[in-house]
Amino acid sequence: ARHIKSMDLRLFQKHGKYLMLAFDHRGSFKKYVKPANPESATDAEIISVKAMVIDALKDQFTGVLLDPDWGLLAFNKAMENKTDPAEKPKPYILCLEKSGYVESGKERTTELQYNAEQLKRLGADGAKLLIYFNPEASNATSQLEVAQAAIADCRANDLPIFLEIVTYGNEDKNKSRGEWVIKSLEMFFKYNVVPNVWKLEYPTDFSTCRKITKLTGDVPWILLTRGETFKIFVKQLKDAVAAGAIGFLAGRALWQEIAEHSTDEAKKFFLETTVKERFRIISDIVLAE
Repeated sequence: ARHIKSMDLRLFQKHGKYLMLAFDHRGSFKKYVKPANPESATDAEIISVKAMVIDALKDQFTGVLLDPDWGLLAFNKAMENKTDPAEKPKPYILCLEKSGYVESGKERTTELQYNAEQLKRLGADGAKLLIYFNPEASNATSQLEVAQAAIADCRANDLPIFLEIVTYGNEDKNKSRGEWVIKSLEMFFKYNVVPNVWKLEYPTDFSTCRKITKLTGDVPWILLTRGETFKIFVKQLKDAVAAGAIGFLAGRALWQEIAEHSTDEAKKFFLETTVKERFRIISDIVLAE
């Protein structure tokens, strides 16, 4: 049941590994553009900053996760200045869900905003779905159903789907994040909710990473940054990769300090030096395995 009709995922890989930039941040991104007054950030300013980041990393990433609102426009802008016009365009995946989640009590519910057909029309090579998940919450089954519907939709449209699980609620039950990640994955498999690629958070330690690899079988998993500092993410990635993860979809750990640079020149310098170097470091960790 776990074996999935292989859509071509090589598109997103280098030597069989995923070196991907996560950049589908929407409302939360405004604070990186205008830290003092996030809501004053204009569409043009948001697109401009996103284009700078994509431009700095476009020669390094194997693919990028974008939002259809600003990210896609920023990507197109960054790709206009391709160094080599004969170069194949980089593949991108777009998000299916609405930004954030609907909160009721302590439960977080994911709502879909797009379907596979819409993402394909926007030129996407893949889809991403973020599911906030608490395996002991009363909405766990309905969250699984949201994922199930999205996966079926992507399969029907021949669009690979990257499924991101972000757990919550473990502290209330005195459980580690690792226990929560494993418990969540077990539930997804039990309901036969299986994507083409799992995008997972670091689950506390190396041995839990090994458990994930065993559990996911022939479906690859890659690591997300979950807003960690770069230094912490490097440690987590080394563990995850040594335990069987085959790449990353890295976001804020790479670029979050951009907010500290107020001019375009300062931003570009930070991107051309620090951020490029960071991407090289994490790519080397993945490719060394």
